Amino acid sequence: MSEKVLGFRDYLRLSEMKVALISLAHCVNDMYAAFLATFIPFIKDNLGLSYTLASNFNVIVGIFHIICQPVIGYMCDRIRRPLLMMIGPVFCGLGAVMVPNARSYGAAVFFAGLWGFGSALYHPQGTGGVGYVSKPEHLTRSLTWFNIAGTVGTMLSPIIAVGTVKALGYKGLLVTLVPALLLAPLIYFSMPFLRDEELASDKRRKGFFKTIGALFAVLYPVWGVSLIRDSLFQCMRFFLPLKIAARGGNLESVGTIVFCLTLGSTLAMIPMGAAAKRFGNKRALQGSMILGAVILLTAAFTTDFLSVVLDVLGISCIYSTLPLTVVVAQTLAPTERSAASSIVMGLSWGVSNILVAPFGKLADTMGLDATFVFLAVLPILGMPFFWARAFKKLAN
Repeated sequence: MSEKVLGFRDYLRLSEMKVALISLAHCVNDMYAAFLATFIPFIKDNLGLSYTLASNFNVIVGIFHIICQPVIGYMCDRIRRPLLMMIGPVFCGLGAVMVPNARSYGAAVFFAGLWGFGSALYHPQGTGGVGYVSKPEHLTRSLTWFNIAGTVGTMLSPIIAVGTVKALGYKGLLVTLVPALLLAPLIYFSMPFLRDEELASDKRRKGFFKTIGALFAVLYPVWGVSLIRDSLFQCMRFFLPLKIAARGGNLESVGTIVFCLTLGSTLAMIPMGAAAKRFGNKRALQGSMILGAVILLTAAFTTDFLSVVLDVLGISCIYSTLPLTVVVAQTLAPTERSAASSIVMGLSWGVSNILVAPFGKLADTMGLDATFVFLAVLPILGMPFFWARAFKKLAN
């Protein structure tokens, strides 16, 4: 029986099952997200790298996101099958587990690129897919749980990474590829199509540059807010473990900090969704950026354990806005959901990875403490984006 002849309750139940499956794929894909952050002190010492050279891993990941995600997002709005959702986590996982096993800097950069390429394959179709299979009135809830599933995967990532290395060594990380390999056939047989053929065929008449250009002209303020948020999260996830290691922390303490960063971001998404429902997406976004900046500035001028706690709280407050920016983007571009998502997620994520490099140079020149101060003021610099037309179109 096709979806078209199902009753409303059956259709809703089928829609929720598809959202759950896509969210599971997001969890598996992002299960590898913190491998580099967890192992970066080991990689830096093992290969004898400076902060600047170590930050180049994020640069190569960012380049793949910048180049690939808009193209992939455009393609995903025009294909029915979730093929990229199947193969993306496999490439992402393979790259992530091989970076700490690389014997040279060049090999490590290559596998970091493979990790970034796999992630770039998955996210546009995953995020856009939720928009296509979810009921419109449940979009915010569906995208919130989709992103929570991803951050749960990221939260488990350092636990899995550290536990596997302790039990099996760095080469034993290959066993973590099993979930990604099992996920691909599960998606293929459970969800062969994401949407109707009529919707896909109607889009083939639009060119890539025209589509992306028109979307970016509308979504650039949302992209700007996303860029600040993602840059803060990427830099904090990169520099905070190095700060802990520089003060004598071991692999377990580094993994614990990465875990806490992601746990805080995950839990904060739930009250952020409630705040958006009550005050509107725009006000919720503004409030979280301002509050997060205040907390991070306070953290920059405190020391030891309190500083780390405040860093986690500040980043959690800001990163909890991830579902809201995607909802805003898909609301402004309902017929190009994957492409819109690739701009405010993939393109933002890619550029933010590259921005880790200049902050790495800053850390080499002025030290980590000064770097954290500069990071803390970024959300305040992003306030003018909320004056743009895209946010004025929202109800709040």
